[in-house]
Amino acid sequence: LMSSYVSTSHPVVAKTTTMPSREAQLLLLALAGLSGPAYFLFQIQDQKTFRSILFSALVSIAGFAATKWLLPVVARKTLARGICGKDLNKKGTPAGETPIPESAGLAPAAVFLLCIICFELIHYYDINSLVHWVSSGFRGQLQLELLPDSWLVDYNAALASIGFMVFLGFADDVLDIPWRVKLVLPLFAALPLLVAYSGGTGVAVPKPLQAALGLPGFLELGLMYKAY
Repeated sequence: LMSSYVSTSHPVVAKTTTMPSREAQLLLLALAGLSGPAYFLFQIQDQKTFRSILFSALVSIAGFAATKWLLPVVARKTLARGICGKDLNKKGTPAGETPIPESAGLAPAAVFLLCIICFELIHYYDINSLVHWVSSGFRGQLQLELLPDSWLVDYNAALASIGFMVFLGFADDVLDIPWRVKLVLPLFAALPLLVAYSGGTGVAVPKPLQAALGLPGFLELGLMYKAY
């Protein structure tokens, strides 16, 4: 009787906790991840380095916003063209019958290439003159950064390789390229990097192999290095 009296006189109230929305969770996660780099950014004393990193961060934020806007647009276009598939891991469920747009990776790939080109422009021109040019209403003359020409060649070679792989991914979604072909095509995508490579082509031979095979400590491979 006493227990029933206590339970009726003091009813237990169920506490309901509301979870934050997905957008709020992503925002908190982004702030937690960016707080550390932002702190160390403002500890940099060199103005040129500070501006270069800040401009790169602004380009990255703009790339995120552009990807978030462009991704649904590309997804709608691919669905309208019938370039879609179904999630095999959800087969037999209502979600498994929902068409999923393919080739939506064109959106982040295009934005990524544009951001890389912007990074190239930021590092190709003197950052202080670039800031002055923007703040003065795009008047004046930009000063070039003192960089070797090989740096620009390597940069553009990387852009060419990335563009080739993006094209390969889109062609695979549309044409359903066999695996034996997809294993070979990346070799052609690496050709711009291979041609632009101007570093060393030698390797250090481990000491056990030097004694066993009679090889020198440093072996120059030449074209065999690039072929490998």
